[in-house]
Amino acid sequence: MLHHTRFTALDPEAEAVLPSVALTTPQVLAGEFLTRPQAATVLRLSPNTVGKLLASGFLPDLAAARVHALARAPQISVTRGELPVLRTGPAGPPPHEDDDREFIGDAPHLTDEQFLEASRQWWRCEPDKVVAAGVLAVAVAGWVTGVLAVRGRGGTRHGGRDVRHSFEASVAGRVTALDHPDSSRVLTGDPALAALTRTLLGARVQEARSGGPIAYLKAPPQPPRPAQSSQPPQPPHPRDEKAPVHPHGEKASLHPHGETA
Repeated sequence: MLHHTRFTALDPEAEAVLPSVALTTPQVLAGEFLTRPQAATVLRLSPNTVGKLLASGFLPDLAAARVHALARAPQISVTRGELPVLRTGPAGPPPHEDDDREFIGDAPHLTDEQFLEASRQWWRCEPDKVVAAGVLAVAVAGWVTGVLAVRGRGGTRHGGRDVRHSFEASVAGRVTALDHPDSSRVLTGDPALAALTRTLLGARVQEARSGGPIAYLKAPPQPPRPAQSSQPPQPPHPRDEKAPVHPHGEKASLHPHGETA
């Protein structure tokens, strides 16, 4: 792996105080491949999760150029509201016999209809939160591969202690290659949703937390504003200012007749 080094220039007056630094930008050789542990280190993932990316097809191989492209993906943070994220895996048949979906998970080869049916149902989640957001991001190993526009709740299935939900939704956008931003397709005609979809596709979600398949990325709490009193500040009481000081450093208490106790 080649490296290109660029040195910074410091103000002469600050040179004696500030350290001198150099920035190193990795230059990846064409055709160079990484091992799975090396890719895991670059992407800050476990080797097993790298395997899921490979199995999904969104990372076709471990060419260093592809891996570093994924590592440079921008990270998503929410500045207002709450973003639900479906954390899924490589496309495959559903694990339960009573599941009528053709696929569960995501892959570049799925049709838009297959992706929609795989992603809009049946999930243990907080359905009202998903409907309130109006959008559901779909992520494989942390990278957003598709976005659904959510119009409302669909059905509910009860199975033992599990309650699973579906949603009335449509495909807002998809990406076929995470290392190529030009592979994204925005399918919604709503301008605001289209802008959000473009922002989400190919980006990385790392801060969402949940115990189920759908996690919720929240805006950070705003620090409380200090309370402002409507009453003007009161001047100190004259007695507090003029009370004589006790020899041991304490204020002497005033006698009702003005003498010190």
